[in-house]
Amino acid sequence: MLIVELIRGKDIQDISQAVASVTWGGSVSQVARTADIVVLHAPDDRNITNLNLQIEVGDIIRLQENEELIFIGQVITKEIISETGTITYSSVDFLNHLLKSTGVYNFSNTTAEQITREVCADFEISVGSVAETNVPIKKMILDGNTVYDIIMMAYTKAAKQTGEKYICRMVGTDLIVEIKGTKVKDFILLEGINLTDIKISETMDNMVNSVKIYDDTGKQVGEVKEEEWVRKYGVYQQIYKKEKGVNETIAANNMLRGIEEKISLSVICGDLQCLAGNAVEVYDTTTGLSGLFWIESDCHTWENGIHTMSLELNFKNIMDSKEYEEEDVN
Repeated sequence: MLIVELIRGKDIQDISQAVASVTWGGSVSQVARTADIVVLHAPDDRNITNLNLQIEVGDIIRLQENEELIFIGQVITKEIISETGTITYSSVDFLNHLLKSTGVYNFSNTTAEQITREVCADFEISVGSVAETNVPIKKMILDGNTVYDIIMMAYTKAAKQTGEKYICRMVGTDLIVEIKGTKVKDFILLEGINLTDIKISETMDNMVNSVKIYDDTGKQVGEVKEEEWVRKYGVYQQIYKKEKGVNETIAANNMLRGIEEKISLSVICGDLQCLAGNAVEVYDTTTGLSGLFWIESDCHTWENGIHTMSLELNFKNIMDSKEYEEEDVN
């Protein structure tokens, strides 16, 4: 059972009785998770009016299912639909503070995990577990970047050496950074059991089939390309500038991107582990889907006591990379 609570300071009020539906979701690119709470606006219903709801922008909403905390966030918008109808409160978790706040930093000889702890301390964001890279970053000079981008720039640098992909999340009020692509345990999406409305799409909008490598003097020192993609689709080129301590060929190869396939599907029985950044098994003979896929975005809905969800899946595990370029800050 989903419990919806309103928190003001030390006061906690269970408002579940007045809630018509809840939509909770997030995506790899959106990062901060959101929750939309639709509350019944019924002046003639004593069960509702007795709750004396006065939810305002800035208040805190907490969601729990079967005593498991799934969301804490701040109400950022309020929308009333007619005098007798519903009020929708849209809230965002506290990672939103890192997306909306900027800073100026000069880091040297430190790691992504140390950078994360330092910037979060400056913005009074509690830090839980963070992925340990043990990769020293020689220099990062940042001026006006968002706190989230600063963290992900550091982890993007580290990823070029560790080969891992990383993702930021809020667990309650704690920021965590973990390796992206954790497999959802004890849950499989199966045709005829829990899958409905499957759609597969393809796009070449993000294609990169050629990467030229340059040194710090501007001289080209290498190139990687997918010849077959170039012949078939033409040149879609980017450049990579050599970084000390980073294998330029591996880094350039990691920039190559072909045709991307995505899957959209609906699930009649929701699972709280199905979050953007995790991976889930899917088996469907009609579409030929079989194996492990990565969740790009998730949307969970509770209505009339039923938990359903819609997912967008990717055939590849892609990190929300944020590149740091020194010349941009000189």
